[in-house]
Amino acid sequence: MSDQGEWVLIGLDENTARRQGIPARMPVPRGEFEGLADKGLGIDAARRWIKDFLTNSEPGKSGVWRKQNSALVSQLEAFLDKAPVWERAQKAFGERDYEKAISALKRIATMDPDDHAARLNLASAQANMGDYPAALKSFQAIRKTFQGDADYHVAVGQVHLAMQKKDAALDEMVLALEAKPDCQPALDAMVQLGVLVPIYENPRDAASLVYVRSDAVLEYLTGQWDAGPRDAAFYLEQLAYHERELRHGVALAAAERAVAAAGAGAAAGEGARIEHAQHAQHAQHAQHAQRAQLARIAALRALGRVDEALAAAEAYVKEAPSSSGAWVELAKCLSQAGRAEEAPAAIERALEGDPGDLAALSLRFWPSDPADIQKVNEAIPALAAFVAAHPGSAGARRSLARAELVAGRIDDALAGFAAAVALAPEDDDLRAEYWSELGKQQRYPEIIADAAKLTDLAKRDWKLRWNEAEAYAALGKNIEARAAFSAINFDESLHVDVRRRAKRAVKTMDETPPVAT
Repeated sequence: MSDQGEWVLIGLDENTARRQGIPARMPVPRGEFEGLADKGLGIDAARRWIKDFLTNSEPGKSGVWRKQNSALVSQLEAFLDKAPVWERAQKAFGERDYEKAISALKRIATMDPDDHAARLNLASAQANMGDYPAALKSFQAIRKTFQGDADYHVAVGQVHLAMQKKDAALDEMVLALEAKPDCQPALDAMVQLGVLVPIYENPRDAASLVYVRSDAVLEYLTGQWDAGPRDAAFYLEQLAYHERELRHGVALAAAERAVAAAGAGAAAGEGARIEHAQHAQHAQHAQHAQRAQLARIAALRALGRVDEALAAAEAYVKEAPSSSGAWVELAKCLSQAGRAEEAPAAIERALEGDPGDLAALSLRFWPSDPADIQKVNEAIPALAAFVAAHPGSAGARRSLARAELVAGRIDDALAGFAAAVALAPEDDDLRAEYWSELGKQQRYPEIIADAAKLTDLAKRDWKLRWNEAEAYAALGKNIEARAAFSAINFDESLHVDVRRRAKRAVKTMDETPPVAT
């Protein structure tokens, strides 16, 4: 720092100066110097001070001083001269005219080779143009300046990704995370590369999101699960979450722990025992165990461990012969094991236990491609006959309604869903599917009317509340829709992704002009 009367010449760290594209020595008015540490040095202020210094200060007007400090004067003048070029570059960026931006930034780099901010933006513009080799060359030219800057390493890594250089991209993302452990773009890229997996330790808590090595997810969760006592309900929640995410190995581990937690006495979970359980707690344990047993078999199948899955299914149908789910899993295992000819008998046993088991109905009546309109049409008569033979089965009626939808018989399908709901009014999943189909046909008043019949909608499945909210929104009743979506957002019992969707829905409504009615 040197004293120049009313001005103070301060020295900046050379790396910082290059990163910001400003001279390494800067004139600062003496009156501004004390507050510089708090306010920081902005580009506009720097230009204003440099212009004032060169034009009006005694040193700036002195030919002797200028000659003695010619290198500094050249830097200060170059900084002023490139201002309009920077403005053109920024304008071009804003208009996504990357060719003009590149032209302007190359000129700045020629005018001031130490302006690495311009070179960084040049690399970005080249990447946006798809000229990845040129972008990489520009990035590498300023690597020493930006080494340790998370955003820089992410940008370089993205160029490597675009060039299919995954190892190099991974190296850059690691450097970004070393510089800034919570760098979201780097974490997202690591997920894209398959190195990390985002996991909610508690699916209902957004703050529980962690990023785990993809090859160590089960190891990590095992440590978390072992950290304290867990009940069957906990493991079933984990099971459902990881099933949805297709993490079959984790789902298997959660299922096995849920079976153990449910208790040996209730492990069989036979349907008759559930129905006639003398105590609610025992019935709940039995339900938990049945869900876990079936999930365990399904996970083994998904992992390709067919022999183990088949053995487990055969053992479970002996323990729970009235469980339709057990027979469905056995049928699937038999087919996967190359014993498809034995599967129909298992399917029939499943339907004997529960004529409304949707999985069994699908295996029994539906074609392998459920979107094949012709084959679905051909299956409808047999399915309709089954429904007629089981008039009290909501599940059978629901399956027929689904088939009628595929066949384009919309009115018949909706009437079928309504009939199924009447048979099972407490089945929220069924009613939610019905409302969803009504919504697709823009029959929103029918959704609202049906919702009005439910006195405890706030306690029902979130999908019902979601359909009601969408119906209100479609009808232009934004106050009611916002209230419904907000209630979902604030429901801490729901998965965090559901709550985020609801929050986005409210935000979208706030940003959208109201519908004229």
